[in-house]
Amino acid sequence: MRTTFITMLLLVITISLSAINIEIRGKAEKYSVAETEIDGISYVSIQDLSPILKCINKQERLDQRLYLHIYGETFIFLEGSSYYSYKIESYNMHFPLKRRAANYYLPKVLLTEHLPLHFEREAEYKRGTLSIKQPVDHSVQVIVLDPGHGGKDPGAVGKALKVKEKDVNLAVALKLKTLLEKELGVQVLMTRTDDRFVSLGDRTRFANEHKANLFISIHANASKNSSPKGTETYYLATAMTSDARAVEALENQVVELYEGGASARSKYDGLDFILSDLSQTEHLQSSNELASSVQQNLIAGCKAYDRGVKQANFYVLKGAFMPSILIELGFLSNQEEERMLINEDYQQRLARTIFEGLKRFKYRYDRIRNT
Repeated sequence: MRTTFITMLLLVITISLSAINIEIRGKAEKYSVAETEIDGISYVSIQDLSPILKCINKQERLDQRLYLHIYGETFIFLEGSSYYSYKIESYNMHFPLKRRAANYYLPKVLLTEHLPLHFEREAEYKRGTLSIKQPVDHSVQVIVLDPGHGGKDPGAVGKALKVKEKDVNLAVALKLKTLLEKELGVQVLMTRTDDRFVSLGDRTRFANEHKANLFISIHANASKNSSPKGTETYYLATAMTSDARAVEALENQVVELYEGGASARSKYDGLDFILSDLSQTEHLQSSNELASSVQQNLIAGCKAYDRGVKQANFYVLKGAFMPSILIELGFLSNQEEERMLINEDYQQRLARTIFEGLKRFKYRYDRIRNT
């Protein structure tokens, strides 16, 4: 019975030796996309196409829909249906959208006939080659992770186990880096990968120099007493609450303690113009949305106490000309949370939930920027 099943499966899905050639006009770049034969029909994998066409795809598993964004336009496919929506019209590919495991497959005819139909100037198919205009990719491609503190600056120190914040921040950031690279395929850079001191200004300067699309600063909190607990996520703005101002003061004191005292502090205070500048740009709103997405997933995934999304004038976020947030993972001054924050399984859960928040934000942000 098992042999029969495997034989039937191989008859349904086979990988052919043929491929579709794709060339970028005016470039030396040429690609070969393998055709997958499903039920005797040639299909191509979305996973293979996306890096070439710079198309953004969003999967809605509940209603079995696939949204594909190409050249600023949106295609809506329904799993198992040969029809798709483009603008206000419906079109028939004659063969249905297929899904195998986590990957979607589109009929080859979409590339050979339908793309040239919709994009006369951008796409042309002749003699087995799809010639396309260079796609503009505004999606999130580079993310800078910033493990707070490091080296001579330990950050907060736990009251019971003497856990150092710098170690927790780095451990979670490294786990998050792995997830982002493996599952989102983005380039991830880190302001530090080991136990070294990096000034607050150098952290955002690093992000700007590497043209990062997102800046994520990872921290752990502390309080004078042991009762406060929970997770909160910040974006750059004037602090609105006393709690936010307290966290702001705690994180900003690094400058006076380790970067040269009051004179160094004045350097960062001189960047206050950025607050008013950002309020007139997309970054403030996008940072708010990024913070909300990450915070929601942290609370849902880690079951932590929800301290919410807040605003604060963090020095480490000043000068970052991209959506940027600062995450407080929990309180090292709380004995229960200190034990959790040093636990590797919990660190992995924190990394996973932050990842899910970043992924959700990226899909929305990419779609907006490419349409």
